[in-house]
Amino acid sequence: MRGPREFTGVAGVATLVPMARRPHGAFPGERLPAAPDDAADDGVPNVRRASWALPAVPSSTSRARRLVRAALRDWAGSAEGEASEVAELLVSELVANVLRHGRGEPVLTLLLRDGVLRCEVEDEARVPLRVRDGSSDEDEGGRGLLIVESLSRAWGVRPTSRGKAVWFELAVRS
Repeated sequence: MRGPREFTGVAGVATLVPMARRPHGAFPGERLPAAPDDAADDGVPNVRRASWALPAVPSSTSRARRLVRAALRDWAGSAEGEASEVAELLVSELVANVLRHGRGEPVLTLLLRDGVLRCEVEDEARVPLRVRDGSSDEDEGGRGLLIVESLSRAWGVRPTSRGKAVWFELAVRS
């Protein structure tokens, strides 16, 4: 089983595109380890970025899905298709994890650039994530990060000034 990896990334939109994972999730020629919140995307063409602080209440999970759908619709002209559905599902998992196991209000950030959508959910907890192996069929929960790992092109955890951010990327095309 692959584990989370540190990486800086950016974002893209519409239909999933098969894309091989690269070491540390890096794009060819990309500088590491600049973090998304440190990324200088001002003045870079074709970069979209949006961020929202969500209240620490259960309804924030559905709100996060609506925000992802609306952003993809605005950025790509459509919120339909596999990319939107997968992004909404995975964002739901990350926000739900923060609400269950994290601290503070989750902050959802989306970046879109060069055919890659990066979604990140930050919270105030500094506790490392634990990915379950999924071996017990009797467990009703604990598989969210396995879903993130299975459906994303890359994912990871990075420390932030507030705590930590869990992110994933989807390769997409408009």
